[in-house]
Amino acid sequence: MVNYVLMGKRMKMKRRAKKLSQEDIAKAVQISASFYGNIERGIRIPSIDTLVAIANVLEVGTDFLLCDSVQAAIPQHSPEEMRLLARYLRDRVAELDYGERPEDQPISYK
Repeated sequence: MVNYVLMGKRMKMKRRAKKLSQEDIAKAVQISASFYGNIERGIRIPSIDTLVAIANVLEVGTDFLLCDSVQAAIPQHSPEEMRLLARYLRDRVAELDYGERPEDQPISYK
């Protein structure tokens, strides 16, 4: 889920850093200043085209504006999955370091 309030706060932070007004951004993106202000407050939701245009004016990527939403979408792994992944990576590093799998640690990833 997109956190529009935090997205708006990041937009406001970048806008202020660039010393631009809401009116400046709105004019560049061809939307009303009130609509832009509502986007910054998380009240209104911009279209994808508008979001990209705002990101371009602010000279940031849309991923920066949406970063809280992207992080929420990252799957969480169980402790067992993390253990298996760590073991797999350790074995791959050992292969790189020694050119072969350590004898005392047979591969079993089930």
